[in-house]
Formats: sequence, structure tokens, C-alpha cells
Amino acid sequence: MRRSRTDLHVDDDGFVRAPAGLVYRRLTDVAGWPDWWPGIRVRPLPPECAPDAPPDAAPDEVWALDLAGAPLRRIRIAARLHGWRHEQGFALALRGDLEGRAEFWLEPGHGGTVVHHLLVASAPKARASAVLVDYRRAVRRGLWGLKDHLHLESRTSAGLLP
Repeated sequence: MRRSRTDLHVDDDGFVRAPAGLVYRRLTDVAGWPDWWPGIRVRPLPPECAPDAPPDAAPDEVWALDLAGAPLRRIRIAARLHGWRHEQGFALALRGDLEGRAEFWLEPGHGGTVVHHLLVASAPKARASAVLVDYRRAVRRGLWGLKDHLHLESRTSAGLLP
């Protein structure tokens, strides 16, 4: 019997002063997320562990994500990256503490890129409120980390920092 679940919807965005192509490369390199996303742990999973994985899913498309939420709380999900749109974004199928779909998409403009993040998923009813708060906190941390990392990278490559 399936436990009772609550639907969740999250829509966040952040501005990064970097070209969409560079932002896209950082976002699609899931193994590199811990370099700029505070509190995240990632590890590859075999394709058969992925939510809704086709039999020919590539090994680098399925990841275990462990996101830091409030102190002493974590969100654990298996994510399968799919729906690639070159330099525009991608989708993730999710299973675990959240079940559903997430998406990153990029909107170039104003000297940089707006990184949009959308989550349409469900969480166990008993923990839905905490999962929602923790997930939003983790995603905001990731967007800020990406922004800071790419700003530093672009300033360093332009010779503006030692």
C-alpha cells in the first residue's frame, strides 16, 4: 500500500553574470556540483536504479543526490537527467524523498543568464512541509553557489583577481 503523499511545487531562479553556455556546462556536470553547491553530495548510480529509466540509459545520467536542508536534515533522491536542450536546460526524473520531476532552464539576457528551477513532485504527507522547506533551502544554496563560483571564475579569467 502506497503511503499518503502531498504534491509540492517549487519555482526559483537566480541571475548569474556568465554566458548561458558556461552555466549549462556547469549544471550538466553533476559530478562537479559539490565544487560549487554547498551541502550537496553526489554519486553515480547504475541506470537500473533510475526513476523511469529506459534500458539504454547512459551511466552518467543517473545520480544519487543528498541535499543538506535544515541542520541535521537531508533530502535523498535518485535523479535521472534527461530532456537535454543544448545550452538551454534539462530535466530530472526524481525518486526518493521527492518523487516527480525537476527542471533547470536558462534564459540569457542582461549581461548574464537567469537560471530557472522548477520542481513538480510529491513528498510523504508526514514530512511534506519539512521537505519543501529543505529542498528550497538546498536549491537556493546551489543557485547562490553557482553564481559565486562563476563570478569568481570570470573575474579571475579576466585578470581582475590575483
